[in-house]
Amino acid sequence: MSENKRIHTAREEWNAYSNEYFAENASEEIVGRIIKDPSRAFPAPVRDMIRSAYPDIRGKKVLVPSSGDNAAVFAFHLLGAAVTSSDISEQQLKNAGQIASAHGWDIRFVCDDSMSLTKIEDGNFDLVYTSNGVHVWIPDLLSMYRSFHRVLKKDGQYIMYEVHPVIRPFGDDEAPFITVRKPYENIDLTDDVPKFHWRIQDIFNAAFDAGFDITHMEEFHPGKKDHDLWFYKNKLQAEADNYMKFDWKQNPWAVLPQWIGFSARKRMVKTYEHH
Repeated sequence: MSENKRIHTAREEWNAYSNEYFAENASEEIVGRIIKDPSRAFPAPVRDMIRSAYPDIRGKKVLVPSSGDNAAVFAFHLLGAAVTSSDISEQQLKNAGQIASAHGWDIRFVCDDSMSLTKIEDGNFDLVYTSNGVHVWIPDLLSMYRSFHRVLKKDGQYIMYEVHPVIRPFGDDEAPFITVRKPYENIDLTDDVPKFHWRIQDIFNAAFDAGFDITHMEEFHPGKKDHDLWFYKNKLQAEADNYMKFDWKQNPWAVLPQWIGFSARKRMVKTYEHH
């Protein structure tokens, strides 16, 4: 599939799904929780990495590429940062922009592809942040990380978290039983809309080769207080089950880390490439 076709297909997919997605992931209830406590938009280990990088985020320039539901965008703004939200889907940005406008939030929205970020200025940001659900849409991680490196200031940092690659081979549709869906090495899940299950080595090598030094890494599980309950469709379902699926003795699936995250600093030296 050509690059232009990939971009068109992904954009078309998200433009069509955006209204439903925002209804599920950015309802007034969810936005209200972010307003009440912006830090809750980030899992606890990710909050710690952000605070370690910038104990005071106020006034810092933050770029959130592939911004999706824009929960992180809203949270960074409420924490005092100057935020730019970028996404390939015009409808995603429109829906997020309507929420921002309704609350009087001064957030910049730019329709752009994370692979290139052609509309984003060089050396302008203190922090680039991506959350769960970004990497699966990216066929060339090195290009994406080079774009992140380019738009950061010389002392800028990148922080991310994603679905942990070690759980990608398994299915939890029949939890508490674990089923095997594919080999770990099978990355490309291309169908009508291309998706990619990158391995740990793919993510870390791309970040390093693009010019980043990893400063901290976390592998972690969802918590009962997290906005994403992972094992359950909603809080009511979790409460009715007394959160039993979080106990690995009851649910073997819970023994595996669900998330991986790291912080990285822009390296101002010649980049390297593997051959």
